Amino acid sequence: MNKKMKRSLATIVLSATLLTTASFPAWAAESVSPAVFAQTSAITSYVLKDNVEVEIKSILNEHESNSTKLGAVIRIKNTSGKVTRVPDFEMRVSMADGTVYTLQPSAKNPKSIQPKSQQELSYLSTVERSDDAALSELSFVDVDMEVYPKKETTLLSVPVDAALVWNGSDSTITKSSALLKWGEPFALPSLKSQIGFIPVDIHKEITAKGVSTVVQIQVVNPTNERQTVPNFGIDGKTESTVYSGNRAEASVVLDPGEKKYIHVVIPTDLDTEFTSLNVVSPESFVVALGDGKFQEETYRVGRANILLPIGAATQGVIPAPAYTLGTPVKLDSTNKFVPSNVDVSLVELHITNNEDDGFNTAIAKFKLTNNSDRPIPIPAIQTELVSKDGYAYGGRRQAATALSVVPKASYIVSYSYALPASETGEGLKMNLYSQQASSDTTYKSLLATAKVPVQKNELTNNAIHVYPYEIKIKDWSITALYLAALTYDYKLKLELDINPDQQVTVDKYNNKLSFELFDNVGNPIGKTTQDLAGEARLHSGTNTMDFNVRSGQLDYPIQVKIYETFTNENGETVKRLLTSFKQ
Repeated sequence: MNKKMKRSLATIVLSATLLTTASFPAWAAESVSPAVFAQTSAITSYVLKDNVEVEIKSILNEHESNSTKLGAVIRIKNTSGKVTRVPDFEMRVSMADGTVYTLQPSAKNPKSIQPKSQQELSYLSTVERSDDAALSELSFVDVDMEVYPKKETTLLSVPVDAALVWNGSDSTITKSSALLKWGEPFALPSLKSQIGFIPVDIHKEITAKGVSTVVQIQVVNPTNERQTVPNFGIDGKTESTVYSGNRAEASVVLDPGEKKYIHVVIPTDLDTEFTSLNVVSPESFVVALGDGKFQEETYRVGRANILLPIGAATQGVIPAPAYTLGTPVKLDSTNKFVPSNVDVSLVELHITNNEDDGFNTAIAKFKLTNNSDRPIPIPAIQTELVSKDGYAYGGRRQAATALSVVPKASYIVSYSYALPASETGEGLKMNLYSQQASSDTTYKSLLATAKVPVQKNELTNNAIHVYPYEIKIKDWSITALYLAALTYDYKLKLELDINPDQQVTVDKYNNKLSFELFDNVGNPIGKTTQDLAGEARLHSGTNTMDFNVRSGQLDYPIQVKIYETFTNENGETVKRLLTSFKQ
């Protein structure tokens, strides 16, 4: 592996010059021609004998310690109109030093071929040799054991292109047609498939089960026939280690013109830094053990290498366009997670400083609008903020929501993000994901991405904005009340004008306002939390609230801070400072 290719997965960004399209989002075109997909390898057919042709699918030359595993998988084609027996031959490989080895046939190799069809034959042997020798030639040899001495006839000899030989998981793919840029559509003709592949997203996930990198691939059927996606996997390569990944979706079938996503989950270490990805396909070899028992040996062969983009940023590598708050996010049309008649809009994004805790909190609000004539379940969208330096901050959804959005209305869902105190919010990107599960594997699938602006906490015309409300503070006062036993309490009187967005449905899960009282040296001495929805909600007009302080002294001046607050799915209370006043 080229040492110069190293870059951190946590600092990946996709330069627009590396992509096949710069539109948002960078999904495949709605209609795709087979000619769009780069062919990663050429297929050459050789005549073995009358009406029988062969193709070389895979060649293995994997050296380990004092042994070398040599293998070949071929396709044998019957071009005639009747059943043809597979010719008798030995598969032999010649090494660069002149040594010739005979490979053993798989016990499951077919004996005949149907008319106008093909079969795969697998050969494998492990030989003892301590050196690492190149493989130069593949030979099909007919051995006549009925005569003495035995007669050998070479039916076909094929010079081996070193670029097509797989030397194990540490191999470096060098064939130019198999070297791809991230985002470049490609096909795998060596797998006899017309399915097209487009790398879409790569991101790291940390769960209770450990760390993994998820690669999202869009598969496209550009033909007029139903197609099955061939079996393939993806290995992640660092400068020194290869991490094998497996598909979350085991079997995928595409109708004509259909597109779907396949996700490959690669278990990694926390600090794993991929330099590229290998697209691999499995091969198998079966050994007969006797008594009708068999043992299967599998190995993977590299088909293409995907170079990860050079740049300065981020988890997820689709280029993110600028986003205008309040406008519908353009979701990937392939997704089945968010119904097509639901609009998702980011309506608020603020960053607030937590002076006592040493970190910042970002709060985002998403508006889900149901454009249909029936209730639609609220999708549990996963969100992530990514800084311009490539650091990803996972969003924590509010603890509870309604079950559905009523027809022709909107609903608000809040998310919180813990950010370092140094995060200014400049150049932030928002990723939206759906949470998926296959068997015992969970992973996220990218829905959309965009560069998002951070709003300032500004009091305009004495109005605070807590979407879906605009709350104008027309007047306020704090009253100290003398109680028995030389104690004091405080009451806050607010004259409010509250204007909600009538399009938005609110309920008991709506964010609340917290009023916190501080004495003359800044110590908190009391607070009260008020609803913005429900029977006991704040209302336009006069609102009076008791802080239940029970203080032993009368403080002056005294300060009230008003926060927007909600509880996230981790049970954490999240607050955003809206305004404050002293008396």
